[in-house]
Amino acid sequence: MSQTSDLLSQAGGILRNAAEPGWDAIASRVVNAVRRTPRAGGWPLLADGPDLPGSGHLFVSENVLRSTLAVTLRQRYLCLPTAIDLDVEDGALRGVHVDVTGSYGTELRRLADGIRATTVEVVAELLGTTATDHHPIDITITDVVTGDPLQS
Repeated sequence: MSQTSDLLSQAGGILRNAAEPGWDAIASRVVNAVRRTPRAGGWPLLADGPDLPGSGHLFVSENVLRSTLAVTLRQRYLCLPTAIDLDVEDGALRGVHVDVTGSYGTELRRLADGIRATTVEVVAELLGTTATDHHPIDITITDVVTGDPLQS
C-alpha cells in the first residue's frame, strides 16, 4: 500500500470509531424512532367476521391498527402518540397501551379519557366490537410541552 492509502485507511478507522458530537443526547430518541418504524407486514390480528360456513377468517395487520390509531389521535386531539403497544395472544388483541405527549394547559385526565374512547372506537372499527371487551386500554401521558406537541 502507498503512504496515502495507509493514511486514508487510518483516518477512516478513526472516524468509524469516533462518536458523532451530541450523539449521547439523542441516541435513545433515535433508537426509539427506529423501533417504532413500521415493519413490512406486521403480526396479523384476528378480526370479528361472520360465522358462516366456509367464510374463513379476516385478519388485520398490527401496523394498520397502530397507524390508523396514531393518525386518528393526532387529528382529534392536541397530542402526539409516542408509542402504541399492543398485547396480542394467539392473534387476538388482549390490550392496548398508548404513550402520549400532551400540550401544557390541557386537562390531562380528559385527554386520556378521550384517547381511551377513541382507541375503543378505532379497534372496534378495524377488528370488531368484541376486540376490546374486558381488555385493558392504558393511556400514559409521558410528557407535556408548550404549544403543539407535533411541532416540538
